[in-house]
Amino acid sequence: MSFAEIILRIGASIGGWLIFLGLCLTLAVIPEADCDPNSDELWRGTLFFALLAGVGLFFVGRGLAWSAALRWFAMPAGALALYAGYGILPAFGATSLGGASLCGIANPTVSSLSGYDASSLERVWPVVQIVVLAGGIGQAFRYWNAARGPSEG
Repeated sequence: MSFAEIILRIGASIGGWLIFLGLCLTLAVIPEADCDPNSDELWRGTLFFALLAGVGLFFVGRGLAWSAALRWFAMPAGALALYAGYGILPAFGATSLGGASLCGIANPTVSSLSGYDASSLERVWPVVQIVVLAGGIGQAFRYWNAARGPSEG
């Protein structure tokens, strides 16, 4: 493997972790976001960001050979993914399974949102987010286990 390829893989891995961290931070503030029940802009934007973070996680996997040096990206990514997932799990149950609007989940104190049903995008949104967050947690575990080296025994 050439030096340039090694640098590209390490750089792509760092970039993938940073994109995933950005997604986790964005999803962590979603429950506090004001949204319009007649518009899907917030959900489309974060859905696109999740797909971009999924591609970033692919590049994170390309840097696994150098995980001993990069594993420190995995710890905050895993913790933030768990925190963001904790905020999204109620949306999965209420929206994907129950059909409630995501705006009603994001703003539970606003009673005027109770008559809105979930669109098809809103039903898919929590599923995609949870899958990407689970992928990030899986990559974090891979990084920490690979950095420890082979088990002796």
